[in-house]
Amino acid sequence: FLILHNVAKRKNFGDILRSAAALGVSEVAVVGAAKLSSHGAQGCAGHLRFSHFHKLDDAVAYLRGVHGAVITGIEISPESRNVASQPFRGSHAFMPGNEGHGLTPAQLAVCDELVYIPQHSAATASLNVNAACAIVLHHFAMWAALPEAARDGAYKYVTEPAASS
Repeated sequence: FLILHNVAKRKNFGDILRSAAALGVSEVAVVGAAKLSSHGAQGCAGHLRFSHFHKLDDAVAYLRGVHGAVITGIEISPESRNVASQPFRGSHAFMPGNEGHGLTPAQLAVCDELVYIPQHSAATASLNVNAACAIVLHHFAMWAALPEAARDGAYKYVTEPAASS
């Protein structure tokens, strides 16, 4: 699962959806956005299930209550665990922070745990929110042993049309 709250840039929102669809996310909880912007998703948004919430607490209650999800923030902090150690157990709802300032105090307060991505250079303070989200989702997919999608040749994966609503 994925919680999108306070992602400011429309292109990042769409890029995150594309990564989420490719990496096996089944549902995206969108908080506060009355209208979904999937710019950059390249048609992948139709392959995801969306739940919309006005408040973060409602999204968290739904994901914990209905799906038994552990709320996992993606944040560089002293409390964060290295995502490479795959500190997962059961179902998770991952929440990336804002492009500029990361997770808000309200977001941090609802997280059961935090993960960070180790960097191997001092060239940048942090990764783009989509890149960070994709790396964490990939680690989770590997831990959960999600099956790889079928490939069509050496360069592309087989895609299916999105279900019409």
